[in-house]
Amino acid sequence: MSPRILVGLDGSDRSSAALRYAAETFPDATLVCFHAIDPFDRDPETDADAPAPLSNAWLEAERERADELFDRALEGLEATPEVVRDTRVGSPAETIVAYADENDVDGIVVGSYGRGGAMKLQLGSVAELVVRRASVPVTVVR
Repeated sequence: MSPRILVGLDGSDRSSAALRYAAETFPDATLVCFHAIDPFDRDPETDADAPAPLSNAWLEAERERADELFDRALEGLEATPEVVRDTRVGSPAETIVAYADENDVDGIVVGSYGRGGAMKLQLGSVAELVVRRASVPVTVVR
């Protein structure tokens, strides 16, 4: 059975680099493209007309955004690995670690920095927390 490698995607250049790295380094693996939908990472200016967090309409809109994020990230891959797409609602680091524990993931690949927003103030905190808490090997890509 091929290994399962979770790749955390948030739309940043670093997360796209993490996906490219995982595809090149683990060509026989199943890549789990994973996006944590964080209800607390909202920009009041751009999200003013968005549905209320955790409503069905909000969740559907966020899942559509995640699908678009996955499509963009996968477009640039030269190889075409086996890919699984998944999302969960919650804090990114905690959600990534929990998903890996619950779904027989053999390794995690994340970008060293996220896409910004509130997390920009905590530069690299998601990657750091994943490294500290994961029960499987974690690769941080710069």
